[in-house]
Order: sequence, then structure tokens, then C-alpha cells
Amino acid sequence: MCDSFCVRKSISVIVIGLWLCGISIPAQAAGPYDAESIMFAQMMIPHHQQAILISQWEVKRGSNPSAEKLAARVISQQTSEISQLKKWIPTGAMTGMDMPMDGMLSASDLAALKEARGKKLDGLYLVDMTLHHQGAIAMARPLTRSKNPEVAALCTSILALQSGEVAEMRRIMVTGK
Repeated sequence: MCDSFCVRKSISVIVIGLWLCGISIPAQAAGPYDAESIMFAQMMIPHHQQAILISQWEVKRGSNPSAEKLAARVISQQTSEISQLKKWIPTGAMTGMDMPMDGMLSASDLAALKEARGKKLDGLYLVDMTLHHQGAIAMARPLTRSKNPEVAALCTSILALQSGEVAEMRRIMVTGK
């Protein structure tokens, strides 16, 4: 898993690579969002979309009430965050970054979750969502020190909420409640 330095370095490499290909990300968009914040939004949106998808499966087909309640909260929180993140991306800029990100589930992991039901789904969901959240935490950590108060606040919120949910998921895995 990448630490905050690794994530910052990865974002910088991506921004430089886009520039070398003739694709630019404005230093300042319509709002006060720098290139790092815009890239974060472009990466976090598909990350959140995947979390919402697998959380929907847990709500519909899981059997653990505690896991289902957590999944419903994930859907609500991350849907709201996606709406906020979309406002950071300048009109005409690339969206839906298709690159490796910490915590993203592989196609085979998604297939296993999609087919699972009941307790099997609960177990897979809790393990996979824990890893997924840890990836989001690593991505958000560097931007908690952003000069933009909105960016810093959202990333601080992601860190706090998802760290708490990781602890909650671990408790559910151990106690079932």
C-alpha cells in the first residue's frame, strides 16, 4: 500500500505525463483547485463509485444487519462526496481516471462479490471494503494539508470517517455485530 509520499509522487508523475502528452490540467480551475486537487477528484470519483457498487450488493444480498447498515452509510456519504468532487473538475477535463489506485478491487474480486450471497458476501464485503477504505485514506492523507480549505476539509473528513469505518468493519468481522 502506498504511503502519503508515494501517493503525492504518483499524482505528480501522472500530471507530468499528461503534460508531456499535451494534456494540461489548469493550476487553477473555475474554483481555487490546484492540479493535485483536481487529480485527486478524478481518481477518487471512480474509487467511490466502486465502493457504492459493492455496498449496494451488501445492502441487497448480505445477511449481517451491522454490515448492511455500514454499507448504507457508505452509499450515502460517498454519493454526497462524489457530487462535491465533481465540482472540482474543470469543464472539459478528463474524468473517470482509469489507472491503478490503492484499494480498488480487481475484476475477479468484483466477480466474487457479485456472485456471493448471505454470510459469504458479508465476509468478502468487509475484507474488501476494509482494503478499499485503506486505499482512500492513503489517497486523501496528503491533501489534508491543502491550502484550499474545502479540499483540506473533505480529505480530513474522508480520513476520519473511513478510519472509523475500518475499525467498525474489523469489529464486525470479529464479533459479528
